[in-house]
Amino acid sequence: MRVTNHNYKNLADLKQNLDLSHVDSKNTLMQVFSGLVTESEVRQIQSIINEKCSGITFIGTTTAGEIHNGQVFKNTISISIMEFEFTGFNSYYFHHDDDYELGRNIAKTSFKNDTKVAIIFIDGLLTNGSEVVDGISSINSNIPIAGGMAAENGALKNTFLFNNEGVYRKGAVVVSLNSDVLKVFTDYQLNWQPIGKFMTVTKADKNHLYEIDNISVSDIYKKYLGDAVGDGLPHSATEFPLLKIEDDGMEVCRVFTHKFEEDGSLLSIGNLQVGDKVRLAFGNVNLILQRARKNIQEYSLLQFEAIFTYSCASRIAFLQSDIVQELEPLNCVAPIAGFFTFGEIFHKHGKNNFLNISLTILGLSENTNQQIIHTVQKNTVKNEEKNVFKNKHFIVLDALTNLSNTVIDELNNANKKLEEAQNKLTEQANHDYLTNLYNRRYFNEVAQGFLQVAKRESNNFSVLMLDIDKFKGINDSYGHLIGDEVIKVLSAILIDNTRAADIVSRFGGEEFAILLPSTDSTGALAIAEKLRRVVENNTISIERYNIKFTISIGISSTNYRDDNHISEALNRADKALYEAKENGRNRTVVFSNKVFSDS
Repeated sequence: MRVTNHNYKNLADLKQNLDLSHVDSKNTLMQVFSGLVTESEVRQIQSIINEKCSGITFIGTTTAGEIHNGQVFKNTISISIMEFEFTGFNSYYFHHDDDYELGRNIAKTSFKNDTKVAIIFIDGLLTNGSEVVDGISSINSNIPIAGGMAAENGALKNTFLFNNEGVYRKGAVVVSLNSDVLKVFTDYQLNWQPIGKFMTVTKADKNHLYEIDNISVSDIYKKYLGDAVGDGLPHSATEFPLLKIEDDGMEVCRVFTHKFEEDGSLLSIGNLQVGDKVRLAFGNVNLILQRARKNIQEYSLLQFEAIFTYSCASRIAFLQSDIVQELEPLNCVAPIAGFFTFGEIFHKHGKNNFLNISLTILGLSENTNQQIIHTVQKNTVKNEEKNVFKNKHFIVLDALTNLSNTVIDELNNANKKLEEAQNKLTEQANHDYLTNLYNRRYFNEVAQGFLQVAKRESNNFSVLMLDIDKFKGINDSYGHLIGDEVIKVLSAILIDNTRAADIVSRFGGEEFAILLPSTDSTGALAIAEKLRRVVENNTISIERYNIKFTISIGISSTNYRDDNHISEALNRADKALYEAKENGRNRTVVFSNKVFSDS
């Protein structure tokens, strides 16, 4: 594999100096990064390349800056020429009104059995990059993808894609690299510093973010970062994106391109979902460059033949001239080329991601004599020479950030413990201490709610009242501890022989109540009779005693037309229970006064 990178100042320079006479077009692939962003300029670039070598394959995109051999350029044309020895490739253009289906079509068509990586450029303004990446993942998330969204100079008017066959305002251009020997490495750098508490996305529709913590996202920015940032959205938030942490620990930022004045909602580059946990973040130049230098030491072990970098336009806007310090060391590892994007496409550990703010890295090699290390091993970096006057502002910023985040972590931990304590107290308040069944207070509260629903939906339900027959005799004969064990055994029987939706509670002593949702008196009778028979046929062995006991049950259905409080249905069930007791016990009675018993 042979890679050469070239940079041309303008169209005339490209036309005069681009030399493709020495390349074999069948084995050569070009990536073209154009800082000339008008449609007429892009069409001229495409035409010049086709004139120079009509059979050569290339994909191209407009940019917010061009990366060439570790340097950054604006309004130029950068070209990377890859001459492969053992790798084939296929180039495509895709378009679809549904961005998710666009991604599915890319995966279905581009991915072959021997595809090692796909490089994808998507238009930067008309297509949702997150949806495209998710569509690709729905078909195949194992093949690495890399690239980015087309960009321009910040006017946010048009971005363009192009290849051998055309220039496109919308869609994606793709090239798949197919090989048995090509080695692929991907990595990314973010190094944006989270600050402030975790917040929850409470209203969002893909890349349209409405509310965080039930507050307008614009008001969230104003609340935590002040009026200057809040009033200057969306562009004022470029330095303060939202950061979320994926389930695998990967940090993903989201920046914004448009503010809707009517409700303060923001349009983001990349999706957010309701329930996502996010924090504000800011760029720390010293941290970014320090970690970049550390990563270079690791990349040098990998022996790349080419490195392509697709970096966020917000990154160059923040780092300014310092961006070279992040890129230039990469060129010492292998020749690098790339561009500044409106969103980065990334793959790691079998997962596709759509990123903002980050620098993504694609390393390639066809060298069959070397061992590419696919998992980066973290190395320690020697401390730089200490200087009492050096980088004081960075040290202070790091210290204040650490202080803020430590305090927030402590508050979060304290709130978590408080929430756990409150949940435990609520659990205790709702449950009976002996049986762990719901208690009378909770039963009445839930049953009243069921009654309100029944009134609204014209749908009755039933309640059972039951107690243990001659329970005083059990206490007198065996003692109260044995009596408690009988109550716990009965509680287990009630739970095991009722439905998951039924509410079983202990009202006190040997008395229990059961709420049966969506159950009429006939269904309630069947359940009650089942419970009565199970108890009657059960023998409890406690210590040296074998104890048998029975229960009596009263049944009442609610009347959604006339009942205003659950106590009315409970009173009817209690009367039915009294009748069961008066008529010999070990029986069930429906409030109609009709007695049912097998004794």
